[in-house]
Amino acid sequence: MPDRLIKLPKRFFDDHAERGLPTPEVIREYAHSYAVSINDPELSELLSDAEHYADAVDQAERGLITSARATRRAIKMANETKAAPPASMKGQ
Repeated sequence: MPDRLIKLPKRFFDDHAERGLPTPEVIREYAHSYAVSINDPELSELLSDAEHYADAVDQAERGLITSARATRRAIKMANETKAAPPASMKGQ
């Protein structure tokens, strides 16, 4: 079964990569986002950085903060879905 992909906003992803930090491999590019594997080992580093920026209200520009928050939300939702049992297994 192929890896599940999640879409992440380009703005924060590109900023993260430009700072030379470990960055997930881009599987597919869209106009305003990238698709990456939910199993990419660098995803945890991106989440950590997004959490830092999401709460840095006066330390970064608003667009970057908004993108970091969207990145954090997308990764956390994907992780919750990944950890949840399949719908066919619920109630067993």
